[in-house]
Amino acid sequence: MSQATRGGASGYQNLVDHPSKHHFSPAFSLKQFAGPDDLVCQMRLINGRVIPNRVHPNATGYERNLYRTLGLHQDTEHHLEENFFKPVDTAADRVLQKMLAFDKVPLTAEQRSAWTRYLMSLRFRNPDTVKDLKTHMLNVWSTAQKKIGSNFSSWRRDDDPETWEQYQRLLDPAAPYIGATNLMIEIIDNDRIGPVIFNMHWHLHRLTGATVPLLTSDRPLDWPAGLSDPRAYIALALSPDVVFVASRDKAMQDWIEAQPHNRTAKGLNRAVVTQAREYVWGADDRQLQFVSKHFGAAPLYSAITEAQKVASLREAGGKT
Repeated sequence: MSQATRGGASGYQNLVDHPSKHHFSPAFSLKQFAGPDDLVCQMRLINGRVIPNRVHPNATGYERNLYRTLGLHQDTEHHLEENFFKPVDTAADRVLQKMLAFDKVPLTAEQRSAWTRYLMSLRFRNPDTVKDLKTHMLNVWSTAQKKIGSNFSSWRRDDDPETWEQYQRLLDPAAPYIGATNLMIEIIDNDRIGPVIFNMHWHLHRLTGATVPLLTSDRPLDWPAGLSDPRAYIALALSPDVVFVASRDKAMQDWIEAQPHNRTAKGLNRAVVTQAREYVWGADDRQLQFVSKHFGAAPLYSAITEAQKVASLREAGGKT
């Protein structure tokens, strides 16, 4: 796991560039859906309407400063993007190209690990989750400060400032944002879930018989069940006619292989469109009516549950 953000800013690598376009839907994945013009059809929800537009894969699926760690020097504030997500995406792009070439040489352990980390990143790097984590860490920080401040005299050491207000001035204002960055890394580099995905049955299904091309979105994974469920699977459209599936049970792969290709394509498209919150992408706008009808119909999933939030606030000294 990356621990570079712990201990304040001193551990960060000095960065020459300071990018502000942070892609939650990486351009390397979207370009697989590009047409002959090298553009993708972006179907974006704007004021309640889904508006189609042809754009370059690098010009969509991002938010400025999404992963920025506030309060740090400009040389270090983009650590999460530059030193975590960029290496994740670079390694995943290599695996994706190998998959799309249907290379018969099995993936190495390193390549499986890289793809596992990428799948985890796709589940949690979206704007809603990032903002939720930042808000939660601010709440934890505020709760802890109130608790400590109310009992400052009881734990104050001789060499500490006389008052809590004076002590507060010595605290790092970037601490909650560093905490949110670290939490995002820990969620993606999950020591419990990662190995499960790594050891699932992986397979590529080419939907050559489908008349409906696959779509992708800002929440592109079809992950309908907890991974402890023997029926669990994770599906990801890699291109308009290729889908990656990881499953707990190999029989699931055989079942998918036996399904009519249109059924598989329509089922996956419904999943990624109903989960979408701002963007759906495809090779063209032939499915615009379908996208408009189902856009965002599924409930949001969160990286941390309300129960986990309550527990962490309680630990920080808050009240339920």
